[in-house]
Amino acid sequence: MEQSESIRELTQSIEKGTISLPEFQRDFVWDITKTYDLFDSIIRGIFIGAIIYGKPSFEIAVREVDDRPRKGQGKNRKLKIDKFTREEIANKVKVNNYRIVLDGQQRATSLFRAFKGIDEVWFIAKNESDYDYNEILDKNLSEQTLEEIIYEISGNEDKERISIKLSDVYDIMQQNWRESKIEKEIFKKQTYNGDDDEGYDYNLEKYLTICDKLQDIFKESKLLNYYLLDMDVDKFALFFERSNSKGVSLKFTDILAAKLYAGNFNLRDKVDEFKDNNTAFANNFNQEIIVRTLAYIIGDGREKIDKSYILKKLNHEHFTEYWDKICTWYKETLNFLFDNSYIVSQSWMPYENMIIPLIIFRWELGRDFSQMNEKHSEFIQYWYWSSIFSQRYTGSSNEMIIKDANYLRKVAKGERILEKAYFNRLARLQINTKDDFYDYNRKASALYKGILNLVNFQSKGLVSWENNNKLNFNDNRLEDHHIFPKNYIKKRFKDDLEAQDKMSSAINRTLIPKISNILISDKAPSKYLKEIELKNSSLRESLNKHLIPLEIMEMDELFFEILDERATKLFDIIQNILVDKQAYILQNHYKEREHQKGYIEIFATYQNQEIQAHLDLETEKVIYKNEHYSPSGAASKVKEEVSGKATSTSGWHFWKYKDEEDEVKLIKELKE
Repeated sequence: MEQSESIRELTQSIEKGTISLPEFQRDFVWDITKTYDLFDSIIRGIFIGAIIYGKPSFEIAVREVDDRPRKGQGKNRKLKIDKFTREEIANKVKVNNYRIVLDGQQRATSLFRAFKGIDEVWFIAKNESDYDYNEILDKNLSEQTLEEIIYEISGNEDKERISIKLSDVYDIMQQNWRESKIEKEIFKKQTYNGDDDEGYDYNLEKYLTICDKLQDIFKESKLLNYYLLDMDVDKFALFFERSNSKGVSLKFTDILAAKLYAGNFNLRDKVDEFKDNNTAFANNFNQEIIVRTLAYIIGDGREKIDKSYILKKLNHEHFTEYWDKICTWYKETLNFLFDNSYIVSQSWMPYENMIIPLIIFRWELGRDFSQMNEKHSEFIQYWYWSSIFSQRYTGSSNEMIIKDANYLRKVAKGERILEKAYFNRLARLQINTKDDFYDYNRKASALYKGILNLVNFQSKGLVSWENNNKLNFNDNRLEDHHIFPKNYIKKRFKDDLEAQDKMSSAINRTLIPKISNILISDKAPSKYLKEIELKNSSLRESLNKHLIPLEIMEMDELFFEILDERATKLFDIIQNILVDKQAYILQNHYKEREHQKGYIEIFATYQNQEIQAHLDLETEKVIYKNEHYSPSGAASKVKEEVSGKATSTSGWHFWKYKDEEDEVKLIKELKE
């Protein structure tokens, strides 16, 4: 609910330390002219926006509002950071009405700095000569509004006009100065306090009158609107992820950093340390991968690894124990993927979240990837490419990460997977004919990236066209080059819709460093490739590695034929490494469950109530309150009892059980 407070109350709260900023908030960046505009808006009654406060209910690090000078000594002084436990925060909120600024820190800081005199802000009053003809001169000064009186808001005293420094007004309010003291301590020290037309007494009265009016505005509780949000850590993170009103993107890891800082683990410093010590991985380092991996380890694969779990359950002790280890495994995993040609570079990886199950595999293995046995290697290869070409990580991937990590752990230990449905899902490939390759033409598509990386995998590492050197993991020039240039296709096949359609497909693309010294533009492939061949006599070997038919060097007109041949080669690779391997993988990594007899406990959650029942494994009947039902019949009975309405539902998706590894699953998986 929207509330209001005065600017004076805001400043007092900051002085007392009952208003702070989250440690992760960006620095105060407003130019002083924005502060002038802010006070001008206040004087003229223009809405300046609401401030949003939060009452945190979790441990957090906070910092003071910026009171450093803009220039000179102390401008780079580090701001004080305080760390509070959950209990300390709760007590401060209860006893001192403690709040942190979620949105509006630039405005709040500007107001505070002006009142404290850190930034000099002056109200400059009009002289009579500044008024327009017939403008309110018939009003006494006491009857005029500040908007009518103001000449400007400035950073300096005006030598020809009454000037009132706002920090003086705040001091007058706080110390309740009498007129005599105001005259002695402030007014007499002014550069302008009287002239031939307007004498000393007149200007003193004018000064005091304007001071009173400014105090009235600064004390006015309705001037500054605010929202006070009582937030748990989930809502706190969500607020920052969605607010982004100033163009600054904050992620939940920023809030996590503030929590961990309160426990003496500096996440930002650890990230910077990793980047400084590992330049090869610095550009694309993803701290969220490390954090989610850590969450999996702490939860031992039984908990979610989503934002809520991470913010609520992970603490500085977990990070102190595992951060450096996981960073090491992270590097080893990326090196394994690159050395074995699964990826050309990290930026071109189809699903970056797939790194997490691989790190968990390395953790469970207990030794370097080079120590994998043959069964490990064959499963990793099948799992990796099947996951990409079945698009298993598209959309929300947390559940997929946990499932894959759990099964890769079993593989690492030499155990077999008991869930046949898992292998069935891996086999649901999206590329079922060579023509399917033409459907993917956007870099944002994981399958598009997967196709380009598949060429790299088949070739044991792609090479540059200009020198046949293997492409570098960190080459920032890497781009998805059109083999037949777009402009060439548009001119040569300008009326052929099929050619236009296939022009930007993955089949007409390959990954190479940008050819900066050769203007390809609308040149035919035979022409620009021969220019490259003058630099690299082994270009044809490079084209072979890119699965590009060599006819392209001589016969540009074979656009469709060359793409078709390349699509055929790629489809044969998928057949070879995935389709033809499905039976073999199943035979060597799946173990059929022994036929179960008897009953198992099952459960369901409906309208926040947990319902217990049993499943007869032989008859597939659910026993609920001593009555036998089909799974769907039992589900309908539960819904009728809880809600008073009998609604049909699929019982196989309603009831759940825990398997041998204590993982919650739907009973439909038992049926499968």
